This record gives sequence, structure tokens and C-alpha cells, in this order.
Amino acid sequence: MPNVTRFPPSPDQEVQLRATNEKIAKLAAAKPAGDIHSAFVLVAQLATEAVGVATQLEKIPGIEPGQMQSVIDFWYRLADLARTAALRCVGGNQTLAEATVTFMFLQTSCARKPAGTETALPDGPGKVVGQ
Repeated sequence: MPNVTRFPPSPDQEVQLRATNEKIAKLAAAKPAGDIHSAFVLVAQLATEAVGVATQLEKIPGIEPGQMQSVIDFWYRLADLARTAALRCVGGNQTLAEATVTFMFLQTSCARKPAGTETALPDGPGKVVGQ
């Protein structure tokens, strides 16, 4: 990883970051944003279990050492990314850019209607399709 110099945020940016993280935490405390956080937590747990299973599969006779390494690496990366997403969904962002993206993600995700709940289109005046 390249060596990147980080400059300390200005006091205004720190205040904005703190305020945005607080808004995110409030969003995540209620449904449906809380469900999004829970989904990321579940993905992280399942991916961690998959690492254990892949590690055990690696020990099966006939499987050469290292043959499962790309599978194990995939599940490790997925677990790490899901944990990071879960943390960001409850206001654990370290930069204003991260916090802004997370806030927008939660707002737009929560504004969407679940699949299958679309409003029926009218079929003529005062008539709804499917009735």
C-alpha cells in the first residue's frame, strides 16, 4: 500500500464529521436503516464462518496446501468489508467523505420500496389494474 500523508482535518470538518456521524447513528437506530446495519453484521458473521469451513476443507486428503487460499482470501475480504460497512452504518466514519457517502446510501436505501410493493398503474380513469 502506498505511503499516504494525511493532513489533519480543519475544525470545521471535524464538526461536520461529528454531526454527520450523529445523523447516521440516529438513522441506524430505527428501521429500515437498522436492518441494513444488521444485514452487514450478518454477512460478516457468515463470511467468518465460511473462512472456518474453507480452512477445514483445506485439510481434506487430496487437496494440496494453498489450493483453497484464494477462497479463504475471498471470505476474509468479504468479512472485513462487511464489518467496515456495518461500522460505517452506525456512524463510525473517519472522514467527512465517508460519512457523506454513508448518509446518502442510508437515505436512498431507506427511501426505496421493497421489491413487489410497487404501486399498480391505473388502467383508465379511476380503475387500478388487478382489481
